[in-house]
Amino acid sequence: MAINVTPIPKLTAMAAPAFTLGTANAAGDALTAVASNSTLLAFDAVAPAAVAAAAVVGTSTVTARRDHVHPGTTGAGTVVDEAITRFNGTGGSSLQGYSSLSPTISDAGIVSLTSGALKWPATVITSTEPNTLFDYEMGTWTPVLWDSSRSSSESQTYDKNAGTYLKIGRFVYYYFSIEVTSLGTLTATDAALVGGLPFPARNSSDASPSFSPEVRNMLLGTAGFNPTITPLDNRSDINVRLYDATGGTTNLLISEWGANGDMRAAGFYDVG
Repeated sequence: MAINVTPIPKLTAMAAPAFTLGTANAAGDALTAVASNSTLLAFDAVAPAAVAAAAVVGTSTVTARRDHVHPGTTGAGTVVDEAITRFNGTGGSSLQGYSSLSPTISDAGIVSLTSGALKWPATVITSTEPNTLFDYEMGTWTPVLWDSSRSSSESQTYDKNAGTYLKIGRFVYYYFSIEVTSLGTLTATDAALVGGLPFPARNSSDASPSFSPEVRNMLLGTAGFNPTITPLDNRSDINVRLYDATGGTTNLLISEWGANGDMRAAGFYDVG
């Protein structure tokens, strides 16, 4: 009777493929199979990052490399619903939170400021869209008394000459107070102008409505003569007129302003 003898299996030496966690994505030079029914741990020099084997058989789960970073909220801050996010100031690689009082945008599109302010650029970017606010500015200006030469170097002196303005979009709202102590070499028979407006008026007859200023110590002649002021089209100065004629107004003269003339007024005009 023949006896068949099964050879004893031999162990064959095989190359052990490397399983490493590097610092850059690269393909290995050997195939590696890993089977686990528990948690697979991957370690680097900084801290271990766990990869949970939560997928069913035939599927897989993916996790980012330990050295792979996505931008996220960082730094001091609070979690505020509807808060407007911003980047940090050190490279802009992460979103920055707020320590308090964050601006918000609601689901209805309403922007709310709980602190701070809105700032417009120094160089205005205009818009003709009727529902767009494209500029906001406030500041001061210096009113000066001019004759037809429109010069501030005719030895005029003042006890007071100061003004403020507020610009919203294309409209400028202004206030000024000017009190003269000496007319210097201003020409007495020239029309009186108040110069120095912060912006020139639009070049249109309807750009600048007239207003009645308060005046003191002026040499207006008959009681009841009332001056009016109107910014001149395409200029940064104000024309002063006087109701002293049955047919309407005439220019207020330097001589009628007088050496101690005092005017205070407010108004608005369109810069276009």
